[in-house]
Amino acid sequence: MDKHNFLILIDRYLTGEASPAESLLLEEYYERMAGKGAALNFQEPDGLELKSRIMQSIKAEQVNDRKPSYLRWFSIAASIFMIIGLFSYFYQQPHPAVNKLAPAKTAHATVIKPGGNKARLTLSDGSVINLEEAGDGILAKQAGLTIKKDRDGQLIYTLTDQGNAPENGQITYNLIETPKGGQYQIRLPDGTNVWLNASSSLKYPAQFSGSERKVILHGEAYFEVAKRKSQPFKVITNQEVVEVYGTHFNVNAYEDEAFIRTTLLEGSVKVTNGSRSTMLKPGQQCLMDHGAFLVRMVNTNSIMDWKNGYFLLKETHIQDIMRKLSRWYDIEPEYIGKLDGLRFSGKISRSKDLSEVLKVLTLTGDVKFKVEGRRVTVMP
Repeated sequence: MDKHNFLILIDRYLTGEASPAESLLLEEYYERMAGKGAALNFQEPDGLELKSRIMQSIKAEQVNDRKPSYLRWFSIAASIFMIIGLFSYFYQQPHPAVNKLAPAKTAHATVIKPGGNKARLTLSDGSVINLEEAGDGILAKQAGLTIKKDRDGQLIYTLTDQGNAPENGQITYNLIETPKGGQYQIRLPDGTNVWLNASSSLKYPAQFSGSERKVILHGEAYFEVAKRKSQPFKVITNQEVVEVYGTHFNVNAYEDEAFIRTTLLEGSVKVTNGSRSTMLKPGQQCLMDHGAFLVRMVNTNSIMDWKNGYFLLKETHIQDIMRKLSRWYDIEPEYIGKLDGLRFSGKISRSKDLSEVLKVLTLTGDVKFKVEGRRVTVMP
């Protein structure tokens, strides 16, 4: 196996995309290199940091050109598996041991914490509730329903009077908004569960009535829609309408992204723009750009990383990464120098402080950061 294909195999192994045969090949090779009985085993380490150290080892070994090529590649492979073995050991230890063995954190003047459950709820009468500060329990009562915050920070609507429908067909709306550095989960009056990502908003009726259930989304949200065959559920963004009866899907409709991305995890959805529409199957994503559709298969794990508590990067451009970080850490990125083509792969927890995330990215040696307050300057 040549070096290029070997590194591709390591990358696929770290991101969980290697086939059983590829994983077995890598593990058997590691056992031959590290000694009989050695096991290649990961407990979800930071793949990007590990890959970065591997690349640094390769660069160091390639400096010595006097070695015959087969010996130089054998030395590179040995270094790679020594690093993998060390990381495998570190990440299987209890957290105190990991802290002792891990490299010291990069110092920054400002400690920027990760986001959390933060949102603002605006009721139909105009009253506003700060959900981060509000206590658990019933927050408000509207005609025919109660609004409660549970101990996990979820907002729950419960119908108390099914017959108490809006008078004269007038629909009253509620609005939930997450700031930068915020996220929130809400159960709508029909039982639909919605996870709202940072810097997003969802406008929805206090009660769903009529022939359809309609909500308006800005930003990003994941939906698990309650099934009602007689009343389809519609998500409206500034470019499209996503129509479902009961299914799981994610919509990314941030205004600073090049496309609106609708990704289906379960069931089926119809995406419509004007007179054009397309149906999605599980695992498919629709890219929408001013009425133009592009449907493709995607790795849904990379789409749902934010909901599952991490950043999953797969050859992701640095500017795309910084947009994600700016929403979650409430920072303002700036760019200096030539950064075209600078991409990263790996998996980083969203629970880390910003300094830890930036430190992992700098391990590649391809990028540097300067943090001044909430301004983060990115440099090659």
